[in-house]
Amino acid sequence: MVWLLLILQMLSGFVAGESAIRKYPEGDTALKKLSKSGLFFLRWRAFSSYKKDLNHLRNIFGICLLIFGSLLLLIGPSKEPSLFNAIPGIFLILWMTMQFGTNFKKSVLEQLSMVGILVIGPWLILGLDYVTDFQFNQLRLIASPLNVFGILEFNDYQIAFVLSLLMGACGLFMAVFSIILFSMVPLFFLFIISTLSVLSRGALKINPKIAYYMAIIYCFIIGPALITLEGKGII
Repeated sequence: MVWLLLILQMLSGFVAGESAIRKYPEGDTALKKLSKSGLFFLRWRAFSSYKKDLNHLRNIFGICLLIFGSLLLLIGPSKEPSLFNAIPGIFLILWMTMQFGTNFKKSVLEQLSMVGILVIGPWLILGLDYVTDFQFNQLRLIASPLNVFGILEFNDYQIAFVLSLLMGACGLFMAVFSIILFSMVPLFFLFIISTLSVLSRGALKINPKIAYYMAIIYCFIIGPALITLEGKGII
């Protein structure tokens, strides 16, 4: 937090002291580079593609996973619990969630297809029992843990129907839970990316004189106040 405040203070100081800084060739060059860099960043973020940015993040997490995973295999895990041991796992989770988010429709269809398999599964097993002339009675073996509810007293079609409902409900719950869980990280990064885009578009519309006066106010009033509050542990 303190580093962010110091960087903002330095940037606002550059803008607020522009006239004094431009008196020197080095200062004029620094301000021109800072202005170009700032405009480049704002234009880059203002007109960015959210989907491409999420894909880039996914690829970055995948590369980091390969790098830190390879380092862990080469160096070996430390004897004491450490962040180094956990880094590959962290990037694996980030990559998996971003993979889910960047292929959301496909991922949801995969989850729903699993629910469909669970729904038709009991009927397929019933068909297999029928083909084998109920030699193994696999359907009843699968339903035996539910015999506390008297399910084995039903006929085979009723058992298949009950199992289909139960497994379908459980599969649907797991699918919804997985979709929510795996969507949290992509949605978080999407919120940051979209917020930066909105702020950048707004910043490009600000009049340079207004930006100059805002920098003076931040440099001499807001910035020092925030640094003081941070130093006292209030923020």
